[in-house]
This record gives sequence, structure tokens and C-alpha cells, in this order.
Amino acid sequence: MERKVQFYSEGTPVVGFLGLPEDYKPGDKRGAVIFCHGFTGIKEMYLPNNAERLRAEGYITLNFDYRYFGESGGEPRCRLIPMAQVADIRNAITYLQSLSEVNPDRIGLYGTSFGCANVVYVAGVDERAKCTVAVVGPGDCERQFRVGPNFDAFMDKVRRAKAEFVATGKATYMQTTRMMARDPDVVADLEKAQKAFPQWRPEVTFESLVDIMEFKPEAVADRISPRAILWIHTDRDKLVPLYEAQSMYAKARHPKKLVVLENMIHEDVYRGDGFEQVVKQTNAWFTEHMPAR
Repeated sequence: MERKVQFYSEGTPVVGFLGLPEDYKPGDKRGAVIFCHGFTGIKEMYLPNNAERLRAEGYITLNFDYRYFGESGGEPRCRLIPMAQVADIRNAITYLQSLSEVNPDRIGLYGTSFGCANVVYVAGVDERAKCTVAVVGPGDCERQFRVGPNFDAFMDKVRRAKAEFVATGKATYMQTTRMMARDPDVVADLEKAQKAFPQWRPEVTFESLVDIMEFKPEAVADRISPRAILWIHTDRDKLVPLYEAQSMYAKARHPKKLVVLENMIHEDVYRGDGFEQVVKQTNAWFTEHMPAR
């Protein structure tokens, strides 16, 4: 049972899908989980399957488009500012707390890839996030993306694009796949996703990369406790190496857990046995630390 909803983040409309479990009855107040997708993604991609499986455990779910993406507002399009996405998630918490169906003291977060980075940060700064699952995401975005001898020259171009955007308001764009080039499996899956979701614009404003590289959610990982966080990562991830999860986990305090999926790559968390393992771990974590009822 899903319905399209709208709320506002910093005055800009944000569109999402709110899902109720099949056994929901009027008057119930259930725990709710916000699903946060990855780099330039939209609400229809990948995570609806995870949300459906969690609703089967009795939870309410919210999948939404960040500002500048999908059906949500904001100009220029495809601008990815991590702290703006953090604000969107926090405003999504506020929105859920206003709903009669939701227990305002039982709101959790689930994020994959860049959405993982976002939910770790929110969990560290917002005590309303009672339980978090963070999957295959970075703890330090510059550390993740700093690959090859040309990185500094590339960032010089990015900073010039930022200066032009500040001076003129003119945005230039870069294809999402360019940021994922070191992992051909991710690139191939994104090319398939573009065909499956023609409404998705697989690009990002070039100037956004200044803010992205400055985003280091592991800096607040030690502030998540006493709220629970589970990290799930794959051991053969070329896009976001395993040490990103290990670094965040080391900085966090209990209750915490790190699950490593063996012989799997980044994209395996969305499909097949990898997906099933993620669902099993996710549902068990929320059930233990933030029951639906």
C-alpha cells in the first residue's frame, strides 16, 4: 500500500512514496524507515525492493527524491550537495513525525552507496534517527574518489567550475558514469538503469564535486551511540573499498555491527543472494533495535 506524498525541505517541494504494511490498521502507530538512494539516483531505483521487504515486517517506509533530482524541486537540476541531502533526510524525519500512522519515536534510516554516507551523517547529528543501516558507502568522499595521478588537476577544474557557478549561476554537467569509471560493473548497471528509468538524468553539476569531496560522515560516527548502526559492505567493492566501512565502524561506538559480504561486488547488494543477505541483516537489525510496534 503506497501513496505519493509531498513535503518541503528548506521551502522546496520534495516528492516521495509512503508505504504502509499490509497489516496496518487505522489507529496503529508504527515504526518507519526512510530509504536513501545513491549518487544521483531517484526514488524508483533499486531501493523500492528493500522497502517492500521491510514493510512485510510491519514497518512504514518512505522513498523520496532529494532536492534537484527526480520529481522534487530545486534548480539547477542534478545538483548534489551532501549537506542539502542531509537536510532533506532530516526534514523527512520531521514529516514522518507529523503523520498519525507513525510512531514519532521510532524512525530509522537505510542508505546505500552515497545514501549510506548521508544516513551515517544524519545518524550522528540527529538524535531522532533511532536506528540506521548503512550499506556500501564512503566515510570520507575525497579518500574514496582520490584515484590516479590526475586527481589534483581534475579538482582544479572543479574549483574553477564552482567559481563560475558562484559568479554567473551557470552550471556545467558531468555524467554519473564518469565518477564510477573505475568499476565497470557499476557503469554497466547504470547504463541498464537509464533504459529502465528514462526519467532519470544520470549526471551531476560539475561544481557539486567541491562539496562532495568535503563530505566526511565518519567525522560524526562517534556521535551515533547510543543509537544502533549496522554497516554492510562487500569485500570486492571496487567503487567504495571495504576500508571505508571499516574506518567508520572503528570510529563508532556500540551498539554497532559490521557485516562483510564475501566474494561480492558493489552492485551485488541490489540483486540475487547479495540482496537477500542485505534484507536478512537489515530486517533483523531493525527488529532488534527499533521494533515496528
